This record gives sequence, structure tokens and C-alpha cells, in this order.
Amino acid sequence: MAIHISLTDFLTFNASKSQRAKRHFVSRIQNRPDYNPAFDFWLDLRRAIKRLPDNNQDLSVLDNLAISEPENKQNKRANYLKAVSSFKRFVKHESPEMFSTKDVKNIWTMEDKLEVNVSPEIGMKINGTEYLVKIYFKVNSPNVSVSKQNVTSTLAMLKTALAASGETRPCAILNIQNGKLITESQQDVADDELDLELEALNFVNTWNRTDRQTHS
Repeated sequence: MAIHISLTDFLTFNASKSQRAKRHFVSRIQNRPDYNPAFDFWLDLRRAIKRLPDNNQDLSVLDNLAISEPENKQNKRANYLKAVSSFKRFVKHESPEMFSTKDVKNIWTMEDKLEVNVSPEIGMKINGTEYLVKIYFKVNSPNVSVSKQNVTSTLAMLKTALAASGETRPCAILNIQNGKLITESQQDVADDELDLELEALNFVNTWNRTDRQTHS
């Protein structure tokens, strides 16, 4: 039976700085409860950003959302305020024209071993190029570095999965914590696809080995 994970899960694994960090992250995936929207920390902001193309890109909606979030032990309001501020700086600097990607999605598969749900949060037209953008919301961690060098496999996964559904537009990852957009490379495509295959195998092997260790 194939392992089912989200694109954010794979991205975090891909961007983890060491194999030990990857193993610990996989263990957390294995031990977390089934998905429940009530406990999805970034769900409100993700939904609000997805709706921006429908409300004339009114960023004040994001400010109002962040202020309305509770001040709890996860520091939700503070984290939302920081993420919104970073997103607004990015928008101010890049002046993107946003468009909906609600119908842009697919599942990336590796035989019967791994399935990853692939769907960009939003589209952004920047300097004449339309990008399909996956937004990475997670708070900065010392064990994870979302940089171009570390997420080429995730970008290759985005591109491969969406191309299989007929998409030709380039893909990108926006790290909302620092406001940096990482775009796919138009060179070394074969190398990126091979790196994706190897990283996916690494995930599956880590999952299986960690699962055996947990239940031994």
C-alpha cells in the first residue's frame, strides 16, 4: 500500500538539513493524528490567500484575519501577523497579478510506494510570467532550510505532476516566512528529475525503517 502525504510534508522532508532531521520528521508524520481542519494551524491564512484573486487582491483582509486569530500557546496571532507582514512585503516588491489555481492539481506517484497530493495555493503573474505557486507556511526551524539548493526535488515534483495534467506554466515555491520566491530551473531538468526519484526513495526507505523501529 502506498504512503500518502501532502506536498508540504515532502517539501519539509526535502528541505531538512540532515538525514537525522529527515528521520525525525518522518516519525512525526507517522505519529500525528488524522487530518482535522480544526487543528490545521495555517488553514485560515491559506484560504484567505487563495481568495485574494476574487477580492481585488485586498491585502487588508489578511491583516484583519491575523488580528482576529487567538493568542494561544502556539502563538497563533503573532505567527499570523509575522507571516502576513512578510507576504505583504513580497507583494509590494514583486507586484504580482494573482490568479486562482483551484482547478490546478494532481497526484504525484512513485509506483505503489508513494503518493503526494500536488496543488499550488495561488497563481502569480510576475514580469509577464505566470507561476503556479506553492506557499510554504511553516515557522522557521533550525533543522529545515527552504532554499533553492534544498528544494529542487519538490519543484521537480510540482512540475512533473502538473505537467502530467496538461500544465505548461512554470512552478515556484514561496517561503512565506522570509518572502522569498524560489522558481524552477529551466536547466538540468533530467538531473532534477533524477534527484526527485532518489529523494522519494529516501522518503519511502526512511518511512519503512522508522516504522519498523517504532514497532520493534
